[in-house]
Amino acid sequence: MRAALTTVASPGAGALAGAALAASRHGLPLVAREGRPLAQLSREAGVEALVVLGTHALLWVEGEEHRFSPGMGALRAKRVALGDRTTRDPFLEAAGLRPGDSVLDCTAGLGADALVAATAVGPGGRVLGLESSRALAAWTDEGFRRLAHPAARRVEIRSAEHGAFLAACAERSFDVVVFDPMFRHARSAEPAFAPVRRLANPCPLEAGALARARLVARRCVVVKDGTPGWDLARLGLAPLPSRRGAHRLYARLEAAR
Repeated sequence: MRAALTTVASPGAGALAGAALAASRHGLPLVAREGRPLAQLSREAGVEALVVLGTHALLWVEGEEHRFSPGMGALRAKRVALGDRTTRDPFLEAAGLRPGDSVLDCTAGLGADALVAATAVGPGGRVLGLESSRALAAWTDEGFRRLAHPAARRVEIRSAEHGAFLAACAERSFDVVVFDPMFRHARSAEPAFAPVRRLANPCPLEAGALARARLVARRCVVVKDGTPGWDLARLGLAPLPSRRGAHRLYARLEAAR
């Protein structure tokens, strides 16, 4: 899907300069807003999606405007920061993250797990999130830059296809590597994500990428799936024990030795 970057209807000089830097950073064309409605701007620019920058990062797609949010990731990260031990976080249990860890999130999406991971690894840690959709990568990165959460500063979002990135990555260069191909499966309870899902890469996780990830990881690789776990079964992965009625399943593979 073709995408471009623009600003809110009445940007200040600082916003214009910031948008130009963002366009260069994400490799997206910058389209001057000039007061035009986003639908008109989309038609005239010949794009289907617009990342709109101002105080917040917005995504315009299919005639709808979405304000960036990491969803439940913000609440989960808050619980981790407060040391809440009364609520389980299956992702953190599967990943076993430690302070100072480096994490590679190969399918960042809207960055919910990346934000939780950045909170768990602390100021000495690092999270790199890959997103093959340039529009989603730009929206998420700009959203994180505007997010009032200290852990967001420890997340870098990069537009990259994870297979190519892993192939070029040095072995044992990240403590934990994470995959979450959840965007491939629409859920009736998530209608608001339907336009966003159009931008995501629908390609399934390949066994070759998983094998390479085990070489890149120093400790483990975590794969997330929705129930009933079709992707895990396809890859021959056994899910970790989960609570009854869980909507998410996790598999953990130890790093290759």
